[in-house]
Amino acid sequence: MSSTVPRRTALRGVAAALVVGAPAGSLAACSFTAGSADEGTDGDGSTPAEAHRLTVVEGDAAAVIERGTEASVAASRALLSEATAVVVVASDAVDGGTSVATALGVPLLVWGPETAAELDRLGTRTVVRVASPERNTAASTTAASPRSPTSTSGTTADTVAPSPVPDDLGDREVVDVAAGAAPEVEGLPLTPPSGRVVALSREGRDAPAAVEATLSAVGATGLVTDAADVRLAGDARTSLRESPETVVFGVTRGLGPVKNFEQRVRTVRVAPELPGGGFLPFPQRRMVALYGHPETAGLGMLGEQPAEQAVTRVSQLTEEYAALGDDEFVPAFELIATVASAGPGDDGQYSRRTDIDVLEPWVDAAGDAGVYVVLDLQPGRTDFLTQAQAYEALLLRPYVGLALDPEWRLRPDEVHLRQIGSVDIDEVNEVGAWLAALIRDNDLPPKVLTLHQFNLSMIRGRERLDTGIDEIQWLLHADGQGSQRDKQTTWAALRVDLPDGVWLGWKNFEDEDSPMLTPAQTLAQVQPTPYFISYQ
Repeated sequence: MSSTVPRRTALRGVAAALVVGAPAGSLAACSFTAGSADEGTDGDGSTPAEAHRLTVVEGDAAAVIERGTEASVAASRALLSEATAVVVVASDAVDGGTSVATALGVPLLVWGPETAAELDRLGTRTVVRVASPERNTAASTTAASPRSPTSTSGTTADTVAPSPVPDDLGDREVVDVAAGAAPEVEGLPLTPPSGRVVALSREGRDAPAAVEATLSAVGATGLVTDAADVRLAGDARTSLRESPETVVFGVTRGLGPVKNFEQRVRTVRVAPELPGGGFLPFPQRRMVALYGHPETAGLGMLGEQPAEQAVTRVSQLTEEYAALGDDEFVPAFELIATVASAGPGDDGQYSRRTDIDVLEPWVDAAGDAGVYVVLDLQPGRTDFLTQAQAYEALLLRPYVGLALDPEWRLRPDEVHLRQIGSVDIDEVNEVGAWLAALIRDNDLPPKVLTLHQFNLSMIRGRERLDTGIDEIQWLLHADGQGSQRDKQTTWAALRVDLPDGVWLGWKNFEDEDSPMLTPAQTLAQVQPTPYFISYQ
C-alpha cells in the first residue's frame, strides 16, 4: 500500500476507529487547507478566510465503526473536528459519492438521523450532493436545486437530478452532481497531510465503503495486521510504537472488542515490553518458575539460594524446557510476599507481611536478568486487596504480577491447617479491577493474576470470574501434590466449567510428589500444556 490512500481500491482492507473516549474537539488538532502544503496562505502567512479546511484530531481517537449508514458519521467524529466542505449522499449512492469525495479530498457522510448535527459540528459551509443511481437516468428531464452551481463534468445544474438528501441544509452552499462527476468547487481539492492518521485493518477485512473517502481525505496510511489483538501484532505493533503522535483508526470487526482498542493501542505505543518481548504474558511465552520465600528454604526452592544464584538456577531449568520444542519459555520467580502464620500476630490477621526491602533485591535481580516475578499472597483473616495494595510499589514494575492463594484465606473464626481456606469470587474480582486500574493509570503492560487452587471449594462462585478485564491475564494454578494419578485427577476436575479466557498453570513439588515429573514428562503428560510451570 502506498504512503497515502488515494482511492477506493487502495483503501480495501483499511479501516475504522476505536474506543469511545474524549470527544474530537477536546484533543489537540492539526489543520490543513486547500492546495499543497505551501499553498492556501496569504503572503503574511495567514489563512484566507474562505479557504476550505479540515482539522484532524491527534492522539488516540475513539469511535465505534460498524457497517451501515452511521459508520460515516462515526468516522467523522473520530477523526475530524472541522470540515468546511463535505460530500453527502443517500445510502444507495455510496459508491458514486466515494469517487467524488476522493477527487475533492473531502470527507463523505451518508445521510441519516445524525448527519445534520454532524454538519453543524464540523462547521460545514459547502455540501456536495451526489445523485442516487436511478436519478442519474432521469437527469436530463429533472430540474436541480436553484442553488446548485454548474459541474465541470459537463452536466449542468438543470440536468442533474436532486439527491434524496434534503434540500433544507441551512445557509450552506449546495452543489448537486451526478455520480462520478468531478465538480468544480472553489478551494478544492484539498491536499491531505500524509502520516497524520494510521488506518489499521485486520488482514482480509474491508473498511466500510462509506468510510473510505474520509480516510482518503485525511491521508490515512494503511497498516495491516494478522492479529485480532494489536498487542500481539508484530510488524504493526512496531510501526505504531514508532509513530506515537498519529491518530489510529482501526476496523472494529476483527480487531477485538471495540471498548478495549484504544487502551491496547496506547499500551503498544508507550508500555515497556515484558521479558522475552511483547506486551501480553500469554500466549507469546510459557513461564518456568521457582516458588518460595527469600528468607527460608522451608517454603520452596526459591529460598534455597541467594537471589543471583536463584536466577541462574531457574534460567538453567527454563533452558531444559526450551530445548524440548519450539515454544518460547521465560524464567520466573514466584515470591511469597505474605506468609500464613500459625499465630494471630500483633494485628490478629494470621499473616506475616514481608517488608518490601526484603523482596526488592530479588525483584531487582529478576528484572536485570529478564526473569518475570509473581508476588504470592497468603492473607489469613485480612483480604487480598488490602495485601495487594501494600505491594503497589513492586507491582508498578512492568514485569511483576500477582498471585492469590485462597488456601490461606481465613474467615474470622478460622485458623490455618484446621481447614482449607477459601475466597468469594467478588473479592477476587475486586483485586482484578484494582490491578487493571493500576496498569492503565501507569501505562504498564498486562499482568499475570494467578489463582492457586487444588480444591473446588477454595474459590466460591468461580463461574463469575471477570475475564473481561483486558489488562490482566487470569491464570488458574493447580497446586495439587502427591501421586501423579491424584494430581491428574485434580487437574481434570479444576478444568471443568473453567471460564473462557483463563490460562492454566501446574506445580511440581520436589518432596511431596511421587514421583516429581521431569521437564519432558511435564510437557508430555500434563495436557493441555500449562503456560506456567512452577517448582516448590
